[in-house]
Amino acid sequence: MSEVPGLLWLDGCGSTNDEAWSRTGDAAIRAVAADHQTTGRGRRGRSWHSPPGAGLYLSWIVRPRFDQTRGAALPLLAAAAAAELVADLGLAPVLKWPNDLLLDGRKLAGILCEARGTPASWLAVVGIGLNVRRPVQGWPRDVPGIALDERRARCPPARALAAPLLTRLVRWLEVVEIDGFGPVLDAWRRFAPPAGTRMRQGGVEGTFAGLAPDGALLLDTPTGQATIHAGEVDLVDAAGGGGR
Repeated sequence: MSEVPGLLWLDGCGSTNDEAWSRTGDAAIRAVAADHQTTGRGRRGRSWHSPPGAGLYLSWIVRPRFDQTRGAALPLLAAAAAAELVADLGLAPVLKWPNDLLLDGRKLAGILCEARGTPASWLAVVGIGLNVRRPVQGWPRDVPGIALDERRARCPPARALAAPLLTRLVRWLEVVEIDGFGPVLDAWRRFAPPAGTRMRQGGVEGTFAGLAPDGALLLDTPTGQATIHAGEVDLVDAAGGGGR
């Protein structure tokens, strides 16, 4: 066990999410983090590039005291917590709905939320992959990544970032349990893309118009305002292309 109560640090593992799920029966463990993953995963079955010494790979075990109907708060609060951490380092992250962090238009962090159980009795594991240092071999061709040390000369090591990130996550969970979803949405909006940013989800394309009260994405389209509750959202550049 690390020096941080509730945080288990591993030198390496297959997937921190899998390691976290295997430890949900131990109430003393709040999160599992590792220096690298061999089978790290992102959303929609994608792999997450997790080489040694390059990032913080942390999976938070969430034992909510609210119904799963409010579970949409988790990816948004995790994104807000990670964005606050990065902002405290003097950088200006932008959130891409629902839970990616971008820096200079490139992916700095991603979040994967997994839930199990029934609506009234459930657990979740929230995996966060934060790029801290540029990989020695560079980024894979299909990974438009960026790391903290590419924009900040003196960057803390990944292990030093784990405790403050976990602290923020736990604090935001307590806020949701006491005050509901509203404060999380306000925190997410602090790091939202500029109004009018072009986005596409499936066959729907429009400009960013904010978040609905339930955390859904709002897009202004030529035929009216669209509400996006789930799915992959791409940013669309001025030339009509797109990127994740």
